[in-house]
Amino acid sequence: MGQYSYSQPSSSSEELDITSLLEAEAQLYADEGQSSFHMPEAVQYQPQPEADDGIPTICYCGAELVIATAYTDKDRGRMYFSCVNADDGDCHIWRWWDVAIMEEMREFQSMLRRLKEEGEKSEEKQLLLEKSVGELGRENSRVKLIVCLLVLIGLVFLILRGVASKGSNGSVLTLDFLN
Repeated sequence: MGQYSYSQPSSSSEELDITSLLEAEAQLYADEGQSSFHMPEAVQYQPQPEADDGIPTICYCGAELVIATAYTDKDRGRMYFSCVNADDGDCHIWRWWDVAIMEEMREFQSMLRRLKEEGEKSEEKQLLLEKSVGELGRENSRVKLIVCLLVLIGLVFLILRGVASKGSNGSVLTLDFLN
């Protein structure tokens, strides 16, 4: 034959020679490293948050999206979102229009549900605040009444004290403000 020899492994042998497998793998990696063939790495775009769910507005590459129509037998007439640069071979957005619309509607429904719940909670808080303000207003009225009563009692006390001090001097009690 030639300078290479090859023998078929025996089917009766259950044991694999792991060393020869590892050597073969190492030889493959070495050959790959010495190869002049170079595959450029794929361009990695930053994922756009709006591209994951709902209606996409911009592609990973930053380009605008267009709405196109499928012409295959399976999906004839079905619309989809696609990047204007889709033919360059890089990774670009591609989504069915109806799927994107349904996802967007579900998102709007969940947002609406959350807003309604927050509105209900706000109304409950508003009612509690109005109740508290009413109670504080009533307490404030009571405090004002008590303060007025204390001032009135103090004035009466001062008047009576003044009258009593005049009466103890032996003078006749007269009310000057009646004259």
